[in-house]
Amino acid sequence: MYEKRSKNAYGKFETASMDDSADPIAHVKGSDGRTTTVAQKPLHVSKWVIWALAASSSFITTLDGSIVNIGLPTISQTFHVGVSGAIEWVIIGYLVIIAAVLLTFGRLADIVGRRPILLTGLVVFMLGSALCGMAPTLLTLIIARLFQGLGGALIFSVNTTLPNWCMTLLQVCSAHS
Repeated sequence: MYEKRSKNAYGKFETASMDDSADPIAHVKGSDGRTTTVAQKPLHVSKWVIWALAASSSFITTLDGSIVNIGLPTISQTFHVGVSGAIEWVIIGYLVIIAAVLLTFGRLADIVGRRPILLTGLVVFMLGSALCGMAPTLLTLIIARLFQGLGGALIFSVNTTLPNWCMTLLQVCSAHS
């Protein structure tokens, strides 16, 4: 009744755990129309590169949540508004969006995988940062910060699991000693 499954199906999505040992294969269609199955060489990425990516992405999203506090007086002068009022949504909006969608994005990462969620989060975060830098009005800046918060939530939803994903407890303990 309770048989162990290597993959869990959720609608049209499937989740795969780290212990899935399926070899990556590709189906190549030849010029004669036949399909041939070819084994692909697995991609080997250093565990330390993934750890550095997780640490740096966590750093930039956390820093971005608080660094705006330093620039808030200059931002309020640029848009000719007071330091209290609507300008506070530049800070609050980013953090509220992260808090609102973090668990949902974590579950989405369980379904579709951590890599696409992290890469999408990095792209959305960078686009949001660029939009913030080009914002001509306060409303545009607030909307860009909300968009940037979506990218931050995507990053936060997977970056805490990436080091555990790559290293065993023994490797982590030996790395810190």
